[in-house]
This record gives sequence, C-alpha cells and structure tokens, in this order.
Amino acid sequence: MNLPRLVSFLLALALAPLAQAFGPVGHEIVAEIAARELTPAARAEVERLLGDRASNAMRQWANWPDELREWPSYGGSSPLHYLNFPRGVCRYLPQRDCRNGKCVVGAIERFVTLLDRGRPQQERADALKWLIHLVGDVHMPLHAGWGEDRGGNDFQIQFQGRGGNLHWLWDTGLLKTRDLRAVPYAEALLAEPRPPSDFAWRRGAAREWAEQSCAIVSSGIYPNDPRIDRAYVARHRPVVERRLLEAGLRLAALLNAELAP
Repeated sequence: MNLPRLVSFLLALALAPLAQAFGPVGHEIVAEIAARELTPAARAEVERLLGDRASNAMRQWANWPDELREWPSYGGSSPLHYLNFPRGVCRYLPQRDCRNGKCVVGAIERFVTLLDRGRPQQERADALKWLIHLVGDVHMPLHAGWGEDRGGNDFQIQFQGRGGNLHWLWDTGLLKTRDLRAVPYAEALLAEPRPPSDFAWRRGAAREWAEQSCAIVSSGIYPNDPRIDRAYVARHRPVVERRLLEAGLRLAALLNAELAP
C-alpha cells in the first residue's frame, strides 16, 4: 500500500464513528443469544412485531440503528450509542453524562417505555430493533469510556500487520481471532459456564451495565505498547466474549419481562 493510501486508511479508522460497538458480527451474536433465551410469550411477540422467526429477525435488525443518522425526538442519533464518563469516574450521573437523555443509557430507558402494548405497533417494533442493538452497545466497554479519546477511536494500535485503533480492536479485531460466524460463535458462548453476573432485568439496570463497561476500561485495557501481541489477545478476548454473553442474556431478560402479556 503506497503512503497516501496508508494515511487515508489510518485516518478512516481513527475517525470511525462510535456507533460501531462490537461490529456487525458482535451485534448478531448478542441477538442470537437473546433469541435462544426468550420465553414462549416473548418469542411470539418478537415474531409478531418483526415478522419472522425470532433468531432470524433479531440478527437481521441487530445492526440497523448503525445505519441511521437521525431519529424522531432525538435529532442526530449518534450519541444514543454511547456515553462518556470523566476519566476514572465510573458512577453514572444523568445530568452530567446523559443530558436530555441523549446517551446509550437514556436511549435504552426511553425505548423500553415504547415497548408498552398501548403504543402503535410500528413504534413498538422500532423500539425493539433499537433495544436489540443498544443493549449490545452498552456492554462494549469502550462505549462507556473516556470522551477525550472518543472511546479509544483516537488511540492508535498495530494488530496483525495493520494499523487501527483501540475501539476497532475491541469491537471487531479481537472477535475476528476466533474466525467464527455469528451463530456458531453464539453457540460456543452459550456452551460455556455462565459468569457470576446479575442477568435480571429491572428499571435502572442499564446504568449498571454502563458502569460495568467503564470499570473494564479502567482496569487496564489501554496497552503500553501499541503493538498488540498474543498475550493481549489471550488476556482480553475472554472479557469481550463475557460481555457478549452478558449482553445477550440481559437482552433476553429485558424482553421476557417487557413483552410479557
């Protein structure tokens, strides 16, 4: 690759929007895990709202919100995918971290209210699509990281002979080292022992999920050496996979509760 093309490539990676949490495969993994954990009642409602088998429909719509630039009552939709904590402070304060509800926690809380059966069906279906995506977003650690480097987008790394940034590494690069498509990856994660996490859905849980992501960011995921080696992958890929599993199981718990008759 010549120098101008290399510079353009690295700039594109550095300026990648924060909305790309977990990348397409990661979001589909979350959707597949959740679909397999739905109760019969929740599954029937998901299929009625989305018009297909739950696993197919949820994976199909899992990345749809990343294609949107605006959303009614919010305007620009990019801030709905993440939130920025002050560096080293992982306690969520809505007035500081989510003004006017424009952050991933505020968006989850808002779209949950739009699942109510008294709402129009299309509005409920759109809210469901958003939630399938946003529950994945809030579990990607760098979507609840530091605003000063745009959630790791401005932190440059070298991985497997290519340039990139820490955000890309955590949403896509680490998952690619398993070389699995979404469905078999979800099956592999479901076959593992479940982590000792709280999977129950309750109002206020989304802020706890964001604080957990922030705590992971604070735990030392920023490498001292920008060259990502096998030891880094061995240490941190299990963290990404645990968050995918937690996201899928928590999404299922949310839908099982909120879509109950």
